[in-house]
Amino acid sequence: MPSPDLLRQFGLARNPFVDRTAEKTLLDGSSLYVHSDLARFQPSETTYVIFGRRGSGKTTIRLQMQHAYDEYNDRVRATGKSRGHFMVDLCRPGHLTACLRNFQEATGCSDENWESQFGELWTSADMVDCILAYTASALVDKMTDPRNQEGREMLEAVKADARASKQLLLLSHLYAKTDAASLAYLRRELLRPHYTAVEVGAGVAVAATAVGGAVAASRNAEVADALSSPFRNAWQDVERSAPVVARHPRLFFGALAAVTAVGVSYLWRNKTARGLDRAQELSRHVRVAKQQPPIVMAALLNHLFSAQDRVSTIRSLCIGISAHQKLEHLSSLVTLLGHESLAVFGDCFDEVVLLDPVSYPGAIKAFAKEVCRNDLLNFGRLHFFFPDSRLSLDLNTDKTLKTARFDRHLVRDLTWSRHQLEDLARRRLEGASLVASEHQGTITGEHMGNTGDAREPPASPFDALFGKVNVEDYSSYLAKLSTPRELMIMMTEIFARVEANPEKNLEAQDMEIAVTKALEQAV
Repeated sequence: MPSPDLLRQFGLARNPFVDRTAEKTLLDGSSLYVHSDLARFQPSETTYVIFGRRGSGKTTIRLQMQHAYDEYNDRVRATGKSRGHFMVDLCRPGHLTACLRNFQEATGCSDENWESQFGELWTSADMVDCILAYTASALVDKMTDPRNQEGREMLEAVKADARASKQLLLLSHLYAKTDAASLAYLRRELLRPHYTAVEVGAGVAVAATAVGGAVAASRNAEVADALSSPFRNAWQDVERSAPVVARHPRLFFGALAAVTAVGVSYLWRNKTARGLDRAQELSRHVRVAKQQPPIVMAALLNHLFSAQDRVSTIRSLCIGISAHQKLEHLSSLVTLLGHESLAVFGDCFDEVVLLDPVSYPGAIKAFAKEVCRNDLLNFGRLHFFFPDSRLSLDLNTDKTLKTARFDRHLVRDLTWSRHQLEDLARRRLEGASLVASEHQGTITGEHMGNTGDAREPPASPFDALFGKVNVEDYSSYLAKLSTPRELMIMMTEIFARVEANPEKNLEAQDMEIAVTKALEQAV
C-alpha cells in the first residue's frame, strides 16, 4: 500500500487497485469498464451466457445486471402494479454445494469416483431442481413468517387456486430447505378437507335419524317381529344345511370375524404400501434436496390426489418432467403470486466445492454442458457466468453447439486487449483522483483565476506514473496481461515499488517484476 505522501503526490485518498473483486469494491461504476453490448443493461427476455477467466470481469457485469433488476423492481413495486421479477440467486456457492452434496448422496457417489459419475448422471433437469430448491425455500420462508405482509398476501393468493395449492405443497415438501413445523403450517393452511362442515353435519344427522328410528322400531313388537323374521328364517336354513355351525355359533362367528379382520388388515396394508411406494417413487426423482419421510409424503399425496393418479401424472401436472417444463410450471406459480416473471442468476461456479476446476476438472465441464442446452436456455431471463472460455470447457464441439444453439442467445467470451486494460487502469486512477479532489473541495471555480483565465489543467496521474517508462517496454509488458485482476495486482505492485524507492522513477525493470507477480498471483 502506498504511503500517504505518495497518495498525495498522485491526488489520491487510497489505492484504487486494491479492489480486486466486484463484490467488495468501493469505487463507483464510472471507473469500471463495461463492454459496449452490455452497457446500460435493462431487464429483458434475453438469455445471457458469459465465459471468461477468473478476474475477467464476469461478476462486475453480473452485479450491474442485478442492480438493473433491483431498480426495475423498486419502480414497479412503488406503483403497486406487480412485485417485479422474482430473482433466483445461485451465485452464492453454498446453495449449489449443498445441492450437489445431496445429489452425491442420492446417487451413491464418493469423492473418489465423483468426477466420472457426475458426468454420466447429472442432467439439465437436476440443474433446474437447484433453481426449484432455492425458490421453494424462499417462498416457504416468506409464507410462514407471520410478520411478513407480502408472504401473507402470497399465501392467500395460493389458497384461492386449487392447482397452485397442490403445486406449492409438493414443491415445499420435495425441495424446500425448511423445518417440519413450517411444512405442517402450510398443510394446515392449504389442505382442503375431503368433506365440508355442512356435509359432515348432514351425515351425522342422517346417521342419528337412522339409529333413532331403528331403536324406536325395535320397541314396537310387530315391527320388531317383522324386522327379525328374515334373520330367523336365514338361521333356520343354516341349521338345516350346516348343523355343525348351528351347534357352535360362537366358534363360527369368531372365525368369521377373524377372517374379516385379516382381510381388512390386508387391504389396508396393501393400500398403505401402494401409497408409500408412490411417495418414494416421486421423491426418487428429486436428487438435489433432502426428502421428507415417506409416510409424510404418502399422506400428502393421498390427500391431494386419487389412488389412480400415477407419479408421472402428478409430476407432469404440478412439477414438470423436462427442464423447460419445470421452469414453465415454476414461472406460472410466481406469476400467480404477483411477480412478472422468473429471472435466474448463476455465477461463481468454480467456488462450489464439487465443481472446483483444480480438484474436479471434468465436473465443471459436465456442469456447463448441461446448463448450455437450448431446452433450458430458451426459457429466457437466464444469466449464467462460467469461469473459463468455451474452448477450455469443451463447449465448442459440433454436438454441443447443436444442443446449445448459442446463436439464439447473447453469448460472450470476455477477452481484454492491451488498450482496454490500459483504459481501465487510467479510468480507475483518474476516477479515484477525481473523487479525492471533490472530497477536498478543490474541484469548483477555484481552478479559475480572479481575471477569469483558466489555469493549466493538472497532468494525468496515470501519465505521470509511467512517464519515464519507454513506450516499447510499456506496451510489451502490458500486453502480457489478459484480465483486469492481473492488471490490479500489477498496479498495486508498481505502487509498492514506487513507495519503496520514492527518489527513483518507475523503470521498465519495475514493470517486468510487477507483471511477473501479477501472472503468478492471479491464477
